[in-house]
Amino acid sequence: MLAKLWEKKGFTLVELLTVVVIIAILGAVIVPNLFRAVDKSRVTAAAADFRSIKSAALAYYSDTGKWPGDSPEGNDPGFLTDPGVPGWSGPYLEGWPGKNPWGGKYAFVHHDGQGGTAKCLRLDAVPQEAVEKLAEQLAGTVIQESEGYVYLILANN
Repeated sequence: MLAKLWEKKGFTLVELLTVVVIIAILGAVIVPNLFRAVDKSRVTAAAADFRSIKSAALAYYSDTGKWPGDSPEGNDPGFLTDPGVPGWSGPYLEGWPGKNPWGGKYAFVHHDGQGGTAKCLRLDAVPQEAVEKLAEQLAGTVIQESEGYVYLILANN
């Protein structure tokens, strides 16, 4: 009977601890890379939205000779539905982005800054490290005005 107990197959404590240590090491290597990839994809998505909205704003201006009105609440400033401006031949976007990649809103605003008035895309709820990455990716278009708000310049007056 005692011989049968010793013949049972199984893992020793050392083998189990070895597997746990290997999984922990893999996790320590993979998880930070995963978070970097998620952050990078958010910045890339925001940059793509900026380029789309900039293209729409320039087409709107080209057609009407005016810039769209402000949309401080994060609503469509006139790219999707006719705002009654002569020359409007939109829609200029397929849809206004509901939220930016960090969960905040996009707003089309006229912003008075150091270089005069600029037409800007305002993003809120953007972390500081993402602002720096946006500034790198969209060289020359990023102004951070206050904590949590980022202004991306679409056009200067």
